[in-house]
Amino acid sequence: MSLSLKTLHDMESSQIFNQHLISYSVLIFLPVLLATSQIIPPTKHGFSLNLIDPLSPLSPFFNPNLTDTERFNRILKSDRGRLRYLTSLNAGTTNFPIDPTEIQPGLSSHDLSYMVMTGIGTGAAFQNYYLHLDTGSSLTWIQCEPCHPCFQQQQPIFNPLNSPSYLSLMAFHPYCRSPDYQPGPNGLCHFSMFYADGTSANGILSSETFTFPSSQGGNIQVPNVVFGCTHLTDTDYPLGGPVGIFGLDLEQESFISQPSCAPVTGLRFSYCLVEPGSNIPMALRFGADITWPPVARVQQTQILRFSTGPKQYYVNLTGISIDDTSIYFAPGTFDRRPSGGGGFVLDSGSHFTYLPELAYRIVRNALVLHFQARHLMPLVPGGDEDVGLDLCYDLLPNVDPKDLLPSMTFHFAGADLPLFYEQVFHVDLHQQQFCLAMLPETDVRAPGILGAFQQVNTQFEFDTSNGGILRMATVDCAHGV
Repeated sequence: MSLSLKTLHDMESSQIFNQHLISYSVLIFLPVLLATSQIIPPTKHGFSLNLIDPLSPLSPFFNPNLTDTERFNRILKSDRGRLRYLTSLNAGTTNFPIDPTEIQPGLSSHDLSYMVMTGIGTGAAFQNYYLHLDTGSSLTWIQCEPCHPCFQQQQPIFNPLNSPSYLSLMAFHPYCRSPDYQPGPNGLCHFSMFYADGTSANGILSSETFTFPSSQGGNIQVPNVVFGCTHLTDTDYPLGGPVGIFGLDLEQESFISQPSCAPVTGLRFSYCLVEPGSNIPMALRFGADITWPPVARVQQTQILRFSTGPKQYYVNLTGISIDDTSIYFAPGTFDRRPSGGGGFVLDSGSHFTYLPELAYRIVRNALVLHFQARHLMPLVPGGDEDVGLDLCYDLLPNVDPKDLLPSMTFHFAGADLPLFYEQVFHVDLHQQQFCLAMLPETDVRAPGILGAFQQVNTQFEFDTSNGGILRMATVDCAHGV
């Protein structure tokens, strides 16, 4: 479906756009003054959101009728879409030809992404919405009235007309820049997000008051948060699920980067993931709400920023060890190339870890030798027991997996990330089988990815101030110790 600026121009002629165009011209400087007087200094404030795993019974969208095999197949399908997304972003400044529809994945590929709930709007328009958390996306967006065509959602579609704090942003706003943002015929800033599955989201760049629970009781209202008010979505996203995106990458329009949010975020956020599918609550923490267990050995490495290209959380991976044995990789194996492609990124939206094909083969061969010395031979791919992962074995009878499976360490510049066997291998006690929970990436444009499976039981803090620092420590995330 072709969605043009003219279509949005027709919508601008409606009451909502005329009302807020006038409001914006009158109040263009006033919201800054109001925001300053309403926000408490960041040194005294922070907040936390429930971080919801869609595979957990705690999720409002949990499907108890899915079998373990069906859930696993959905994970692999979701990961493939996610990988295409990050590959497209990583190659955005290269000479590789990129299909315009590969700029981002379809909303359905966020199917298994972690979720948060946040309040949006004031007055009669106020509503709590479930959104997909995405550290690989910049713009936070939801569907807004008038909305046609749009995907169906269980929660009421946000109506800006009923929110006195809503503003449509003008084309001269500093965030209104190509390729995702364009001036519209009526002087407003339009956005268009095109997805890898051919779907799209189109609307008006806007600002609104967001409401979050305060760690000190009550709620924190953050005015003037820039977000996308989507009026046209060309997607078949299924009914019953989150209704938009909560963007947390390093772009200026990301929630964590916006000056209006800084007083309560301190420009930093943190999470500690538990085993997927468990019924243990998790939290996404911001600012002063971030704490570390007293016994935690906190390490840190630099978040890599590029003058052009992707704005995700890239770090300098220098090597990998299996147990205490370091594996040799050619220098620069995990570096992002000057022409684009490569690099290594943390991404909670990916379930498994992905390595460049050559690096993966080196790790795989080392593991094959490790298990060969213990008289184990890999299962043949494509067999009846093939779960979709590349390197799988039958468990030995009467042998505890911890006595058989090695640990692994990812070495970053200035920090080591130890991975116990549960974070390296997918162990299926029912099938009496285990598989390496990592896969190769054959596209040279793709980054290496540290997925959520390997992030379990490590607390991460993403500090985007002062150039960017990633802090990490091994923690029992289920008990906070």
